[in-house]
Amino acid sequence: MAKFLCSRLLKKAHLRRWASPFVTAAYCSYASFLRTRPPCTWTFLSSLLIGGLMFLGPAAQAGAATPLEVVKSTNDAVLAIYGKQREVDAAVEKEIFTVIDAVTDYQALAGGAIDPLCPQLTAAQCTTFKEVFTRLLRISSIKKLGRARAGRFEYRGEKITGESAVVLSSAFFNDESVPLDYHMARRGDTWVIVNYVVDDVDTVKNYRKQFRSLLAKKSFEQVMVQLENKIAALEKEK
Repeated sequence: MAKFLCSRLLKKAHLRRWASPFVTAAYCSYASFLRTRPPCTWTFLSSLLIGGLMFLGPAAQAGAATPLEVVKSTNDAVLAIYGKQREVDAAVEKEIFTVIDAVTDYQALAGGAIDPLCPQLTAAQCTTFKEVFTRLLRISSIKKLGRARAGRFEYRGEKITGESAVVLSSAFFNDESVPLDYHMARRGDTWVIVNYVVDDVDTVKNYRKQFRSLLAKKSFEQVMVQLENKIAALEKEK
């Protein structure tokens, strides 16, 4: 199913311009995601997730802001960063990392994908897996973001249930759109991202499925080597 969705989207040439790594894994097999030149390159979906990811930041500090208000207002903040310099150089990366880190619960994202796999791992392996995966999520998001972005977002409302919320949106490039839903959780007086659903593909569940498949074929050590190699390759990118 993931490969089908990836193939379907990549057939649309203009959607390739939304490319970036974080979301690609929601559509492509994780094995492909880890290759240096994956058949389903770091494409469209990543830009949607990272678009959403990057566009959440300073507004989250406003305690009274609703999840939807956080998403909308911080979109403007990140667009302002790009307005100053379109290419993502080191200075822009630093600014965007500030935005990302303030409102993204990477531990929740990593835990959602990896915790169900931990019974087959040692406690130390589980901890290491989540730490390495968190690093990959963070570095991959920033390195690929600047290559392409959705042109605009439309918001279809929010659903708040206790300490959880979903912000419903659509990401647009020209006249094409893809549903992008931000799953958020309350952390004190603010809201943070804990998952994404892009075109009905749940990012956390998809990662979990791909990791489960990968661990069935390779040792834990081999999987960690693949992740570390991908991180190293991304860190060298300019």
